[in-house]
Amino acid sequence: MQAGKFNIVTDGLWGSCGKGLITTALADRYKPQTISTTNMANAGHTAVNADGEAFVAKALPSATALKKWSNGEYSPTIMVGPTAAFTIDQMLKEINDCGVSEDVVIHPRAGVITQAHKEAEADLKTGTKSVASTMQGCGTFLADKIMRRPGLKLARDYEELSPYVKDYCMPLHLNKLMNNGETILHEGAQGFSLDVNHGSHYPHCTSRGTTAAYNLADMGISPYKIGDIYLVIRPYPIRVGNVVENGETVGYSGDCYDDHKEISWAEVAANAGAPPEVMKGELTTVTKRLRRVFSFSKTQLQEAVIVNGATKIALNFANYIDYSCYGTNEYGKLPAKVKEFIVFIEDLVSLPVTVVGTGPQTDHVAYL
Repeated sequence: MQAGKFNIVTDGLWGSCGKGLITTALADRYKPQTISTTNMANAGHTAVNADGEAFVAKALPSATALKKWSNGEYSPTIMVGPTAAFTIDQMLKEINDCGVSEDVVIHPRAGVITQAHKEAEADLKTGTKSVASTMQGCGTFLADKIMRRPGLKLARDYEELSPYVKDYCMPLHLNKLMNNGETILHEGAQGFSLDVNHGSHYPHCTSRGTTAAYNLADMGISPYKIGDIYLVIRPYPIRVGNVVENGETVGYSGDCYDDHKEISWAEVAANAGAPPEVMKGELTTVTKRLRRVFSFSKTQLQEAVIVNGATKIALNFANYIDYSCYGTNEYGKLPAKVKEFIVFIEDLVSLPVTVVGTGPQTDHVAYL
C-alpha cells in the first residue's frame, strides 16, 4: 500500500469476491489513517476477526470494525462519500456496533434509502426484479437524485445524521491529509463486471459505475493522488441467484463470458477436495439467495485489469482451489495447486498476486 496516497480495493468480477476480508486485512496490516467507502445498501461486505466475530458492513467500510476489535488501538477516520446510499437504521447500527461515533464523517449529499425506494424496485412490472436485482432501493434512489425530485432528502436533511455530516469540502480535506503524508484506503462496492457502462451483460448489471476510476471520481480525488489498486478476484466467479417465485424464474441475473461455463457447487467442492457439506454453496449477504457459480474466465480478468488500472491482485477463496489450505496465512504453506494458480494469474495479466485469502477471517490471509 502506498503511503500518502489514495489506495483502492475493488472487485474484478461480478462481486462477492471478498472485498470485506481483503480491505480489513490490509487496513489491519498497514494502518491507514483514513478509510473510506461509497457503498450502497445493495452490497454487504463481511469482515471476521481471529476469534470468529463477524461484522457485516452495508453502510460503513468493513475495516471500521478494527477499532472495536483492537480495543481502540487502531482508530482511523471513517469517510462516507457523496455517492453512498444507506438506510438510517443501518448506518446508526453500524456506528453503534463499532463504537465509532467520534470517527465517522458523512458527506452531506450521501443518500438515504427509504421504504418507498425499496417498494418501487420490488414491483415486477416497473422495478428491477426481472434482472434479479437485490431490490434494496438503490437504483430508485439514484434515479430520484439524478432527476432532483422535489422532496428528496439527503444525509444533510436528517437530524439523526447531523453529528456526522460535516460542512467542509471532503475532497479538499482528503487531499490535505495526503499532502501531510497520511494514507487513505478506499473500499469499493460490487464488481467490475456489474458496472452499468463497462460490465459484461447490460441490463443484468448494477445501477452505477463500479470501477476504480469511478471510486476515485466519487470521492473527488485527482488521478495524481492514486496509490495501489488492489483487484480482488476468486477462482470460481459468482453471480447473484435468480429470483424464483412459485417455481417460476421471474428474475434472471445474466449470462456469462464466452470462456465461462456455469457449474455446480458440488463440482467446486470436488475440484477443491472439500467435503460437500462444507462447500454446499454460498448465499448472498443481502438477499440470501443461493449464488450461481462459474468456471474461471481469462477474458473477464483481463478486462478488469485493463479498465481498473490494477496494480496488484488479491486472490481470495484460495481454499476453493485446494481445500487443504483453509486458514493458512503463510505463502510457504500454500499447496502446489494454489501456487500454480497464482503463477497462472500473474502470467496472464503481468501483475503480482500480493494477497491470498484462504478463509473468512482476517488471519486467514497470506502476503507475498
